[in-house]
Amino acid sequence: MSTGVRSALRAGAAARWSKPLGVFGAVASVAIGIYSDQVRGSIAWLFQHASGWGLAVATALGAGALSWQARGLMDHRRYATRRIVERSFDIEADDFESDLPSDQAVIGRELHYLERVTSSPHLVVLLHGLGLDADDFRPYMHVAEEHTAGITLFGFNARETRDDRYRPIGLTTHAELVNGAINNLHRQFPDKRLTLVGFSLGADMLLRLGELWRDHPSRKPAVSGVLLLDPNINHSTMMVSRGLSQLDPGSPLEELKRIARIPETLVEFQNLSEYLHKVSAKNLAQIQRHAMDVWDYWEPDGRYDLFMERIELLRGHRLGVKVVFSTHYERNFNDLNALARQRGIRDTFRLRRVDHFELLQDVLLAEEVGRVRGAATA
Repeated sequence: MSTGVRSALRAGAAARWSKPLGVFGAVASVAIGIYSDQVRGSIAWLFQHASGWGLAVATALGAGALSWQARGLMDHRRYATRRIVERSFDIEADDFESDLPSDQAVIGRELHYLERVTSSPHLVVLLHGLGLDADDFRPYMHVAEEHTAGITLFGFNARETRDDRYRPIGLTTHAELVNGAINNLHRQFPDKRLTLVGFSLGADMLLRLGELWRDHPSRKPAVSGVLLLDPNINHSTMMVSRGLSQLDPGSPLEELKRIARIPETLVEFQNLSEYLHKVSAKNLAQIQRHAMDVWDYWEPDGRYDLFMERIELLRGHRLGVKVVFSTHYERNFNDLNALARQRGIRDTFRLRRVDHFELLQDVLLAEEVGRVRGAATA
C-alpha cells in the first residue's frame, strides 16, 4: 500500500473516531472523578484486549486530560464557594455613646473587614494583633465551616498608611468602632450565633469590650462565646509592645532595628523579624499610639489582678469564655491557673505547645473555635 493511501486511511479513521472519542472522553472525565478506580480498571482492560492499541492509548490520554480539566473546574468551584471578600463599614456618629475628642477624627471614614459567607448558623468575628490586619486570618477563613468576618482596626489597613484622614486614635475609640462593627454584622445576620475571637492585642480588645458592655449594656451584641488567644496578662508579656510604644515614627528604620534586638532566642528573633516586616509597611504613628495606650492598660510584672478581674467580667456577661496561651506563657500559666481556681474559674485556660503566631494556624484555630462554641452551648 502506498504512503499516500495509508495517510488517507489514517485521516479517515481519525475523522470517524473524533466525535466518539470526544463524547467518550467527556463521559470518562466525569466517571474518573466519581468512579476513578473502576474507570482506571476499564482503561487497563482496553490495553490488554482492544485490537486497536492506538484507540486505547488515545482514549486513556483523552480521558485523563479531560479528567484533569474536570477536577480543576471542581476545585475552582469549591474555591469560589470559599471566596473571601473585602468589605467596609461607614463610620457614623451614632456608632459612639459619647462625644468624641477633637483629635479622634473618624466620622465619615471606613472600617475595613474581610468576609466569607457560608450557610452555617454560626458567625465568627476575628480581631487581629498590634499593627497587623485581618489578612492573618485568611488561612483559617478558607477552611472554616463557619461564616467568618475579620475586622481590620482603624488605620491598620495598608492602604490607609499614607492617608492623612486615618490619623492615630485612642484605645477607647478603637473599642467603640469594633463594637459598632460587631453590632452591624449581627444586624445583617440576626439568626446566627455570634462568636468573637481575638489574637494577641485583639484578645485585649475583647477584654476592653467587656468593660464597654458593663458601662453600656444596651450596646452589647448577642454574643454567645469569646476566644482569647495569647492576651496580655501584665507588662511581662509586653516586651514588643513596650518597644513600639516608645517608637519614633520619624525614624522608622532605626526604631525597627532597635526593636529587632529585643528577642532572647532564635525562634523569638525569627518571629519578630516576620512581624516587623509586616508592620514596617503600616502607619507607625498609629501603631505607636495603640501600643502606648495598651501599655497603660496593664499593670506591672508579677501582678495578675486586672487580668483575672477582666476575665471574670467577660464571664459575667454569660458568655462561653476560653483563653488559649502559647508556650511564651509557660512561666505564668501555673500561677494563672491557681488564681483561676481560687475564683471558681475552671475549664477556661489552656496552654498549647505552639509558638505565638502558630495560634493562627488554620487547623488549630478551627479546633479552638469549636471548643468555645461547645462551651457556649453547654
